[in-house]
Amino acid sequence: MKKKLSYVRFLLFLAAIAVVACSKVPDDKIYTEQELGVVIDWLYLGWSEVYNNLDGTVTLVTTYPDYSDKKIEKTFVIEPGNFVKMEIGCFAPGTSISESLTATIKLSDGNEILCTNGADNTWSKRFYETFEQRNEDVILDIDGKKLRRSMLYVTYHIDKSLVDIWQADH
Repeated sequence: MKKKLSYVRFLLFLAAIAVVACSKVPDDKIYTEQELGVVIDWLYLGWSEVYNNLDGTVTLVTTYPDYSDKKIEKTFVIEPGNFVKMEIGCFAPGTSISESLTATIKLSDGNEILCTNGADNTWSKRFYETFEQRNEDVILDIDGKKLRRSMLYVTYHIDKSLVDIWQADH
C-alpha cells in the first residue's frame, strides 16, 4: 500500500512539473498586427539613408516645414564611405529626404550644392529622384509577442556624378 501511495505521489509530482514547464514555454510564433488584434499607429515607415561616396567629408543640411513661419533644420556630418539614417514619417512627420524642402550639401572644398525638392534643375532632380528602395522585415516585441514589420529603406547618394552635374551648370 505504501508503494502504491508513493507511486501515485510521484506521478502527481511529475504531472505538476509538466504543467509548470508547459506554461513557461516561450511563444516563438511571429504574428501580424491582425493576428494580435492590434492596430498600431507607427511613428515612422522606415529610413532614408544618405551615403557619402566622395573622398572628402560632407555636411548635409536639410530643412522641413514646421507648419508655421519657420523651418526646421537638421545638420549631419558624413565622413567618406559612411551614411546617415533619417526617419521616414508615418503617423508623425519624419526627417527623411523625401519629406525635406531642401538639402544643402557642403563639400570639403567649400562649395555648397543647394538641392530643392521638386525643383527642375538637374542637380536637384539627380539628388531627390535617384535612389534605391528596399524593404526589410524586423521582428518587434509587443507585450511578449513577436511581431513582424516590413521597414522601408530609401538610399540616396552624394557622389561624383551629382557634383559633376552641379558643376556643369555653375
